[in-house]
Amino acid sequence: MMTDAWSLYDRMIAQVSEDALVRRVIMGAHHCLVEAECGTGVAALHRGGARLRMERGWAGRPLRELAAGAKSWDFEVASVGVAALNVWHNQRGRLGALGLVEDAESTDPFVFLAPVAARMAAEKSDGSRPRAVVVGHFPHLAAIAEHADVVVLERSARADTDLPDTACEYLLPGADLVVMTGMTLANKTMPRLLELSRGALTCVVGPSATICAPVLEAGADLVAGSVVADAELAREVVTCGAALHGSGALEHVLVATPRGRAALASPGGGGDGAHAQAAGELLD
Repeated sequence: MMTDAWSLYDRMIAQVSEDALVRRVIMGAHHCLVEAECGTGVAALHRGGARLRMERGWAGRPLRELAAGAKSWDFEVASVGVAALNVWHNQRGRLGALGLVEDAESTDPFVFLAPVAARMAAEKSDGSRPRAVVVGHFPHLAAIAEHADVVVLERSARADTDLPDTACEYLLPGADLVVMTGMTLANKTMPRLLELSRGALTCVVGPSATICAPVLEAGADLVAGSVVADAELAREVVTCGAALHGSGALEHVLVATPRGRAALASPGGGGDGAHAQAAGELLD
């Protein structure tokens, strides 16, 4: 159980090399991008929070210092901090040690989670349906909803059926499946959401998702994120304010803990014991 919410951020930031230097920071209409000597990272631009504003003159400064911005209460600054974290962590060469799933039929969580939900439903001996909670209003939930009762938590409701994000305290502890956007890191809700979701199969999704051991050890079973495959194209897309999804600039990847991989391959998703065993294997 996580007792200090900042520990997740501090561990992620501490793993960024002190020697890596920032080359460029771009804040577009919808995304932000950070380039460094070691690679490129992106994140969705999350607005709100305090109005502290982004500092100028980041070229040549340590990437770790920029990544520390993920702790800012100005969510735009925090978004850039998440992009800086993704420069370091979301590199293909680092993902193998985390449990990169190379044989997945799809890295789209709303594709690969549908059969997981179906297997969860088949395991229900009382005829009930699994309970799925989705943090963030995503499209294409129908496939999961065929097999599970889906509730969407959204800070700014987009549909009549959306519930406010404060409902997390009531719904996540009893959920079978939890899906959350990677931008919960920028708005500071991820540590608590992962803690509340300990009994569920938990998946962090989206191009902003930071793929690293601290996130897995904090409770994520699956991270469906991305690495920048074409830095020049990503820079152009972000600068123009276009959509990164479908642009060809990103390669979508999936990382799974032992428990997450078991859920992809076999019925159900395991219980708290399986989750504890998976976390133990990661820590080892």
